[in-house]
Amino acid sequence: MPQNDTSSSNAPSNSPANGHPEELDLMIPDMDTEGAERQVKEVLERLPGIRYVRLVQRGALVRYNPDGIGPDEICTAIRQSGFRASTFQDSKTGKTGVSSQ
Repeated sequence: MPQNDTSSSNAPSNSPANGHPEELDLMIPDMDTEGAERQVKEVLERLPGIRYVRLVQRGALVRYNPDGIGPDEICTAIRQSGFRASTFQDSKTGKTGVSSQ
């Protein structure tokens, strides 16, 4: 599947009030169609604090403001939209393989 770059415009990335952005690599194994990719992208972009979403085959890289949202909330939102999601790697903690299910 093609990779999609989508910059979310929730806030300027250089705004000091937004804190230091963190990154989360997600595995979303059942995001396997273009329709599923669109749905996950829309879910992620509607979340508060999301600055950047890059979809990759069966996964996503998310850059977010930790003052507005955290990894658990991000995974929960994806799960509530009907997809399985797990953390591949959290940039802050370095943790890998934490399931959101």
